[in-house]
Amino acid sequence: MGALNKKLRRNIRATMGQFLAVAAVVALGITVYIAMTTAYYNLERSRELFYRESNFADYYFQVIRAPQQITRQIEAVPGVISAAGRIQEDVPLIKEDNQRATARLISYPSPVENGINRVKLLEGRLFEEHPQGGGVEVLLEPQYFAGNALSFNDKITIVAGGRRVPLTVTGTATSPEFIYPMKDASSFLPEPKTFGMIMMPHSQAQQILDYTGQINQVVIKLAPGSDEQKIAKQIENILEPYGNLASYPRKNQLSHAVLQGELDSLKASALFLPVIFLAIAAAVQFVMLGRMVKAQRMQIGVMKALGYGNRAIILHYTGYAQVVALAGAILGSLLGLSLASVISRAYAQFFNLPEAIGGVNGRAILYGFLLSLAVSTLAGLTASRSVTAISPAESMRPEAPKGAGKIFLEYWPGLWHRLGPAWKMGFRSAGRNKIRFGVSLLGVAFAVGMLVVSLFANDSIDYMINRHYYGEQHYDLLLRFTGPVKEKELLNISRLDGVLKTEPFFEIPVRLEYNGRTEEDILQGLPENLTLKEISGDLGTPLKLPPEGILINKKTAAKLGVRTGDRVRLETLLKLGPARHAEINIAGISTQLIGSGSYLSLELANRIMRESGLVSGAMLKIQPGTEKHIEEKLGEMTGISSITSRRKELDNFNKNLESMVYSISVMIVFAVMLGFAIVYNASVMSFTERKRELASLRVVGFTSQEVSGLLLKETLLQSLLGVALGLPLGLFMAQGYMQAVSTDLFTMQVVIYPLTYFFSALGGVFFIMLAHLLAARGVGKLDLVDVLKNRD
Repeated sequence: MGALNKKLRRNIRATMGQFLAVAAVVALGITVYIAMTTAYYNLERSRELFYRESNFADYYFQVIRAPQQITRQIEAVPGVISAAGRIQEDVPLIKEDNQRATARLISYPSPVENGINRVKLLEGRLFEEHPQGGGVEVLLEPQYFAGNALSFNDKITIVAGGRRVPLTVTGTATSPEFIYPMKDASSFLPEPKTFGMIMMPHSQAQQILDYTGQINQVVIKLAPGSDEQKIAKQIENILEPYGNLASYPRKNQLSHAVLQGELDSLKASALFLPVIFLAIAAAVQFVMLGRMVKAQRMQIGVMKALGYGNRAIILHYTGYAQVVALAGAILGSLLGLSLASVISRAYAQFFNLPEAIGGVNGRAILYGFLLSLAVSTLAGLTASRSVTAISPAESMRPEAPKGAGKIFLEYWPGLWHRLGPAWKMGFRSAGRNKIRFGVSLLGVAFAVGMLVVSLFANDSIDYMINRHYYGEQHYDLLLRFTGPVKEKELLNISRLDGVLKTEPFFEIPVRLEYNGRTEEDILQGLPENLTLKEISGDLGTPLKLPPEGILINKKTAAKLGVRTGDRVRLETLLKLGPARHAEINIAGISTQLIGSGSYLSLELANRIMRESGLVSGAMLKIQPGTEKHIEEKLGEMTGISSITSRRKELDNFNKNLESMVYSISVMIVFAVMLGFAIVYNASVMSFTERKRELASLRVVGFTSQEVSGLLLKETLLQSLLGVALGLPLGLFMAQGYMQAVSTDLFTMQVVIYPLTYFFSALGGVFFIMLAHLLAARGVGKLDLVDVLKNRD
């Protein structure tokens, strides 16, 4: 096999440009596969290690108030390894200039190294239960600490029981519960300047919040293999006398759900993109090797005459594809590992994971090599099958010319006769090489489709921002009170200088039930003459608030399996008297791109609670330039738990999206490289196949530019058709990708602006022209005598 190996090396040298182009496509696929797969495993291992070290809870139970000793009864339930009672309460946090934020105060036993949901100290020192200087010491999660430029030993002030309580910051820490510190599912993104986590000694929390000897949350660890639902039901029955507000497993814990959604998205990306790259690389290799077998017909005949069998010759040509695969896999592995390291560190920082596990994922590299080799070997074996039909004697004479049948355009004489000779030659060449033409067409279409996928996220987010922040929210400030108050309390706020309009709302956490399915939701009662908020249905169509019934959130409706006209049972979970039960009609389905919740009239919300005139917050429309002044005035009112500025929320949203520019840039580079490799290979194959024809044209007087123009027309024909097909294909790919990465917490509507299609098409034309210009350089280097005296 030494002679065949030498021939293989010569084949590679002779087609070095094509070899490198196809190897680059393989490398891109393997780069994405190894980078995404390794990042997925690194992130998953980092998460599992942190969960294990922190003894992350398996189930949560929220009550109004329960005695501390109730945990002993819960621990006696079969299947429960341990149970811990604690306090978790959202409290107002007063910042400088009386600005408001919200803090989620969580109590921890002493020492904090024991128990469930242990904290991981990042900087500073742990709090002391009874510090020598008195006062209360706390830990903060790092995003709030950094976002508010705090230092150790700084004082922060919360409002508890109607009084201000100073707290001393001793360090920063994290926990599995808030590696992604969102306030609730409606927040969409962390807001480190207005929301943070406070960790403090359990005894101090009981004293500050007036929970002496009591708790409002129970967390448990379950034995492996235990019946989670059965145990949860038993514990709910135990806690029923104490106002069991909510219970949920770890999978529904907000921070964990966000991280799991990101892991699922990463896993989907690790399969979605590599499949495209490797499939196209296989198709290009199939066409290229098929052309090589035809071009080397005489050489194959000589090899057979010298005693080489079909198997050896097929393996020889398949070896070309395998070398391409190995070269691409080696380069892709190196690039993939480098990219995986960057992605892993970025995710660890983004999710506040204390340790980012890195290193080489041998399994991902092995699978990458096997995948690339399998795809390329299949392409090589399929393309070189025609070797078996070549006999030594038959190979000594030229291959019989193909039939000269008409192509489809020739059946329309009016159109055909309008075409110039160069265009006719291009169409006929495409007709003679349907497989090569189809592969190139498909490859360009996928490359342009990837450009559309790379750019569509920007359009979808722009649409989401415009619809949510400008189309649906017409208020400037949103206030939430520490508890429900009478609507007349809003008069003091309405009279503030700069306040143009005030509209109330009443939020009620509820548990909805339909046909045995249950789902927790937030009902937001709104005034019937609503002007500061717009409720939207599908495609952003405005919905009118019904006097009776609810406009249920689309995601909640899907989980319950309800439609307009159905009736659902609800149980209120508000800490205001006993739980209320009611049956209510589904009047419509609302769609929210950011956040969650369902809507009903303010009057109906009060009727459900058997109250009158209660509200839990207000939306304010203010004069331009008065926001800071009004926030300061509102900050002086102790009954307000949080103040949300639409402008600041939008700024935070835009800031969090800056990193998206880098991922879009990488996707664009990959798409351009894919398209370039495909068009370059198609152009080189067309040039090689038509050398005699092109040399003959040169001899009869055609210039190099005119001959190159003939090739360009054929390239443009297949490439521009590919661009036209790639634009709708991009929409289809974007929809499929979003379906793969969507989660219960995050769904982005696929919106693609005309300008995105234009730039995608422009990008397609760019890589087409660049690849053609590089491939067409051979026209000027044609040795006319040598080409015309050889028949191959």
